[in-house]
Parts: sequence; structure tokens; C-alpha cells
Amino acid sequence: MRTSELFRTCANEHVAAAALACIGGKLQRRVAAAARNAGVPAGAFVALLAADYDRKASPLRRKMLETGMVRSEMPILTGLRHVVETALEDAWDATRDIARAEAGAMEQRRLRWEAGPRTLLRREPELKSVYG
Repeated sequence: MRTSELFRTCANEHVAAAALACIGGKLQRRVAAAARNAGVPAGAFVALLAADYDRKASPLRRKMLETGMVRSEMPILTGLRHVVETALEDAWDATRDIARAEAGAMEQRRLRWEAGPRTLLRREPELKSVYG
């Protein structure tokens, strides 16, 4: 399983710090700030988050992690991003996410049916021929 490799490798704070540096961006800054607040280096903080995920994540959340990793070109980095974001948001149970997504989809469907006359009278853009 790829997830066991993720948890095994990111248990080392130096590997976790290097992986976080590869991800970079907003997530790296967010982790750095949280690690400063906790008084530990960023790599150690990521290792702790990975251990928390391994202990606390629901089976559905773990399945989401495995599925996301399988579909990615860089499975360890993709998995680590998911693990860190989940741990930072304290979202161990994926049923909450699924319920939120379903509610959003229902809201979008509802909004489509309430289209007013303005929406229906919009002109379609004219298509120009590529051949002149």
C-alpha cells in the first residue's frame, strides 16, 4: 500500500521537511506558522500530523487518501498534502465532507431550476469560422 510508505517515510522529520519543501506554496507557509506556534521545527510538525492522521482518520478518509495517491503522478507528495490539510483542519471523518459536497450539489441543482427570464433571454455568442 502506498499509504503505509507515506506514513513510514514521513515519520522521519527530515524527510517530512523535504517533502513539504517540494510541495511549497501556501501549505508550506501555513505549516511553518503552525509549527512556530507549537514550538517545533516544520519537519517534526509534519511528522506529528502524519502520525495523528494514521491514528485518527476514518476508514472512508483513508480510502480517499489511497484513491488520490493512486491517481497521482507524485503519490507521496499528493498524499502528504491531503494528510497535512486534513490534520490542520481537524477533519478526520470524511462523512462531513461528503455531506457538504452533496448539499452543495443539491444547491446548484436548485439554482439552475430557478433561472429567471434574464438568464433565458441571453444571446448566445456568435461563432466565427476559422477558415475566413
